[in-house]
Amino acid sequence: MQGRKKSEADWALEILSERKEPVFYAELTQEIADRMNRPSDAATLTSIYTRINLDNRLIYQGDGYWYFDSSKVYREV
Repeated sequence: MQGRKKSEADWALEILSERKEPVFYAELTQEIADRMNRPSDAATLTSIYTRINLDNRLIYQGDGYWYFDSSKVYREV
């Protein structure tokens, strides 16, 4: 059985977990686009930013920086 495809927020969570520190939104959205093999045009980066805004596992720290709240990470059983 094939697993579900990673969402933009899933990629953001992975990146933030690897770095273990807040990441500036422009760098985060670019890294997500790169890992998803998507173009880096304004529309794509805006869409990625919107999708990470909607995920409650990711927290906007202020001044353009994002981190994740590990207490809200959902684990598949």
